[in-house]
Amino acid sequence: MSSSYPPPPSSTPDNAEPTVETAQQGADSGSQHAQIHPAFNADISAAAAIATAHHGLQALQAAVAVPGSVSSQSSVANQHAPVVDGSYLGGVPAVAAEVRAPPNGNPKATRLRRACDMCSQRKVKCDESQPCRPCTELGVDCTFNRTMKRRGPPNKHVEAAKAAKQPRLEPNISPGPHNAAETLISIAGSQEAQQVLDAESIAPWPVLTLLIDDFFTYIHPLTPFPHEPTFRMSFTAREDRTNRGFLALLASMIGCLVASFPRTARLHLKAQQHGMHMYPKAITLIDRCRSIALEARGPAFYSREDVNVYDAATSYFLGLAAAYTMQWKLSRRFMAESMTFIRELGYHKPRDMGSSMFGVTYRGPPFNHVEDQLGKRIFWCLFLGLRSMYQLGSHQGDIVLPPPTPSEPYPELPVEVDDQYILTHQILGQPEGVVSLLTGFNQGIKIYMTMNGIMSVEVSYGISTLPFHDQKTMLDESLQAVKQVMDGLPRELIIDLHAKSGSNQIHGVSNLLPTSHMTSVFDDANSGLHYCPLPYAALQQANPDFRHTVSAHPERRRLLQYEIQKANMYASQLATRSYYVERYLNLRDAHREHARVQAAQASFAAAAQQQQQQDNDVEDATASVGDAAAGTQSVAAAALHAAAEQTDPIDDTMTTERELIVQHLLTVLTSISQRSMEPNGASLINKIRQVASTLVNDAPERKGPVAVKAQESLSKFVEILMRLERIPPSGVSDGGVAAPGDDEEMELRNWADLREHQVRFLQGGGFVGLP
Repeated sequence: MSSSYPPPPSSTPDNAEPTVETAQQGADSGSQHAQIHPAFNADISAAAAIATAHHGLQALQAAVAVPGSVSSQSSVANQHAPVVDGSYLGGVPAVAAEVRAPPNGNPKATRLRRACDMCSQRKVKCDESQPCRPCTELGVDCTFNRTMKRRGPPNKHVEAAKAAKQPRLEPNISPGPHNAAETLISIAGSQEAQQVLDAESIAPWPVLTLLIDDFFTYIHPLTPFPHEPTFRMSFTAREDRTNRGFLALLASMIGCLVASFPRTARLHLKAQQHGMHMYPKAITLIDRCRSIALEARGPAFYSREDVNVYDAATSYFLGLAAAYTMQWKLSRRFMAESMTFIRELGYHKPRDMGSSMFGVTYRGPPFNHVEDQLGKRIFWCLFLGLRSMYQLGSHQGDIVLPPPTPSEPYPELPVEVDDQYILTHQILGQPEGVVSLLTGFNQGIKIYMTMNGIMSVEVSYGISTLPFHDQKTMLDESLQAVKQVMDGLPRELIIDLHAKSGSNQIHGVSNLLPTSHMTSVFDDANSGLHYCPLPYAALQQANPDFRHTVSAHPERRRLLQYEIQKANMYASQLATRSYYVERYLNLRDAHREHARVQAAQASFAAAAQQQQQQDNDVEDATASVGDAAAGTQSVAAAALHAAAEQTDPIDDTMTTERELIVQHLLTVLTSISQRSMEPNGASLINKIRQVASTLVNDAPERKGPVAVKAQESLSKFVEILMRLERIPPSGVSDGGVAAPGDDEEMELRNWADLREHQVRFLQGGGFVGLP
């Protein structure tokens, strides 16, 4: 076994020449180590030879930099000392000595491993601190994002080792950082990327708080979910930072609020320093909320199996916001998704109707009353939307909701109890004398449930296959049912449709005229109840904002919510009554036209037969008398048929009902104010505009005396409502791109025109003042 060391490198530094003394010292040192541990020396020699063969000069240069080597006056011995040191090969460490610099040598400047991005671009020296001095002096960010590349051809052995070490399921993992500074920067960047998506990505926290208050004040009475106490608790605990499902729900709620009631978001953003620069248009904030909701769900959302009722609520709000902004494809997509989730959770049927094979239900233990009520409310909101769209003529085939049957009934109606009395484990009773907000919600469900008979026939084989008498009987029964639904309503939800216009203190001119001497937002003396700011520039600063007094006066908030529900409820009833009446009138006219065609064909056939008899010259006096008798009988039959049509009780009922619809529509239009109509969004405007347009543009022979008198007033209302409905959601008008604020001015101007026409109609005496 040889104990000789590997030969030293042939090249030596320029300023260091080996001497006999230094060489002898190196030899003595080497022989001393050889005598101490000859076997170890042999291992060292073999390892050094292998390292030299494989690595050559690189291994020796790396060995020079290893500290703890044996001191020597010779540079040659100093280069070989780390090879002998046991710390390099894992053997017995050698005795360390103080390293002294050459007395006459100038050490080379140590080259930095990596410069920052700015210093690298400027080609200046970087001290590799964070931040470095040049970047600090320039006042720029000191970053290490530049990718470093290895010089020379790629090392095949290293690449193969990396490929073998890399997991198969994660082929796109990026390589690690090159140094400690980049490691710290990458870790901090990844943490910031995970924490950046929260509620404040939508708007500042004070604005979010006000928007949530507005949602539960204006939107929650119409879409009573989510559970308000539970949501506010999670919102205060900032679950948006830890629960992505909650963040998606929050974003969808704010998007729905802005789409339904855009002016409330504008007022809050204007109060911020740069609020309007963030979202100059309402559609910008709506799109931002949708993108955050979808990003919070993540790409793996649709592969989950544990969807919950809050996911269904999120999809519903996204669909409703898309519908209010005229994005019908997105609306149908999200609404169908919400219905799918509700069916997966089993809320589309009664709770006890599960799988009859094993006696289990779709909802496993423990039973949660909050989620059960929310699931029912979401289902019935989808039901209301589908029925309302069906009345407007939009039959959505991708969302199929068949009418209830004995084998597959609808679920129970939500319990008429406010959210604060619904707990997870039980449902408390509603306080006596306090009308729940679910009372008005269930009333709207009962209105549209009167369509079940017609929908059953339509879905099965079409109502047109029934005889005329059966069709008109079915329509008359549905009309009487929807009128009876409004019987027995609590006083808080009643609009007196039969009162004289202007005589009602609550729904008369005083409710519409702005008063500058108001001392509070809700003035019980004059029934002000104004939501500020009004579309009158002189009074916008005089009246305080109602939203700041919600927490201090909850009873005033409840009165406003009753008004919002009344507006939606009576508009839905009028739309349903008008749907039945117009459908009957169309059916009657088609039947009469068919009878006229048949009579004309019979008359033509009789005339042709008579002409043929005349051509054959077979006429005689008896035949003439018979023809005269036949003609008399046909005339009598036609007269009897016309008399029967004129004395038809169903036809009289429908004709009278149409006159009542005209009167009740004008009463409702002059009874509900902007503060009640505006939060209902496009839904209410569409219903009222559809009814008014049908009455105005109907055939003249259908119009009664009341409709003829109210023609001008109805036409004016229709014009204003169409302007409100056609406000461009993206801020693009017919003439081009609108400047910031133009859409808001247009909207306020239209609301001001509506209020002015309401006041003018009432001040003129209402129906009494009609010509």
